[in-house]
Amino acid sequence: MHSYARLGIFGILALVTLRVGIGWHFYMEGASKIRSRDFSSEGFVTSAKGPLAENFQALIWDRDGRLRLNENEIRKQFAGAASQASQHFGLTAEQGKDLEKLKKITLDKLTVIYDENGENIYKHLNSFERFKKMETTPMWNKVASLRGQKEKVEAESLQAVQPALKSIDSVWALYELQLNAIATPVQRQSAGRFVFARPNEGTMNLRLVDRIIPIFDITIGICLLLGFMTPIAAGLGAAFMLSVVLSQMPGFPGTQPTYFQAVECLALVVLMTNHAGRYAGLDFLPWAWWHRAKEPA
Repeated sequence: MHSYARLGIFGILALVTLRVGIGWHFYMEGASKIRSRDFSSEGFVTSAKGPLAENFQALIWDRDGRLRLNENEIRKQFAGAASQASQHFGLTAEQGKDLEKLKKITLDKLTVIYDENGENIYKHLNSFERFKKMETTPMWNKVASLRGQKEKVEAESLQAVQPALKSIDSVWALYELQLNAIATPVQRQSAGRFVFARPNEGTMNLRLVDRIIPIFDITIGICLLLGFMTPIAAGLGAAFMLSVVLSQMPGFPGTQPTYFQAVECLALVVLMTNHAGRYAGLDFLPWAWWHRAKEPA
């Protein structure tokens, strides 16, 4: 009896072409993110809409800038980091002098940032009470047009302080490098790298995600190109694409279109469920070995 479940030659060619095409796309996406050296998904995650928006935005440390724009708190954090670094490395008295100079210069930089952005910072910090009232008012959350207006006002307020937040982040990263540079190579080797931790930042955070995504993209891309562990690679790729679609839940105001990601997610499901790696791929080898081992002697 003829089996209509088998793929013909054109079906196999189509499946291989689809696998290689999507694999190349994932690989190039990952490579471009690594080459850019400044990849960040913060903008996309910040704009997440729908019931899962809070889950996505929870990845962003201090996403409303409330902590970083509190000058007294940040100065306290930076001063404390100097003391922590001194204890971490066991700095000498001479190194302590260099540490104090570095701390003063850095705190002066922060003063300039807060002074230059003072008006926008003041308006943003004072807007939180207004946003809180909006959140507790059913009309602002149930009426789509008003909900969209509320989100627009919040976004504009945050956008106004973005220059200050980016400057603080840059000073933070540089300060961490400079604190480590004060220690000698022997001290660094013995104590390990000093990390200027961000308060209340969770284990799963956006900085970690941004480091993982380029490697993830390249790995999925290579697996699909070679037809290696295709069901697993395609399944993980489909889950990633689905997460992108869910971050911009269709039907909510201000969502970005995710049609391309939805189509690629479906294509990855096809690759996952149709043994696409067995055709012109490395998955053929374990499959052939398994079937040969099952044959009677």
